[in-house]
This record gives sequence, C-alpha cells and structure tokens, in this order.
Amino acid sequence: MSLKQKARSDRDVIDQIAGITGFGWTASLLGYLGTAIGYSNSLITSPQTLLYVGSVFFVTTLGLDRLRSKRSDDER
Repeated sequence: MSLKQKARSDRDVIDQIAGITGFGWTASLLGYLGTAIGYSNSLITSPQTLLYVGSVFFVTTLGLDRLRSKRSDDER
C-alpha cells in the first residue's frame, strides 16, 4: 500500500467518523428542542443530557474537520 493510498483511506475514515458525530449532534439537538417544547419526554429524564451529548458531538465534529483540513494542507 502506497503512502498516498494510506492517506486517502485515513481521510475516508475521518470523514466517516465526522459524519457519524455530525448526525449525533443534529439528532441530540433536535431531541433537546423536542423535549424542551414538550413534544416528547419518553426516554430521557433530563433534556439537558441531550444538550450535553450534542455539545460533545459538535465539538468532536469540529475537531475532526480541523484535523482533516490540517492533513490535507500537509499533503500539499
């Protein structure tokens, strides 16, 4: 496996993880908003839990985006 192929596969893995965390913070934020307006309160006892989880996923997504940008800048 050449170095370019390895870098490309690393970039794909970072993109996939960022996609999962992006979905996670979006779902958490929508769940929080739904719970906050009283639409649903079936699974979560505290809506702030969803807000905290969404915040962690959001910061993780931003970090992965910065990592991917840094790696693509290093390849040039």
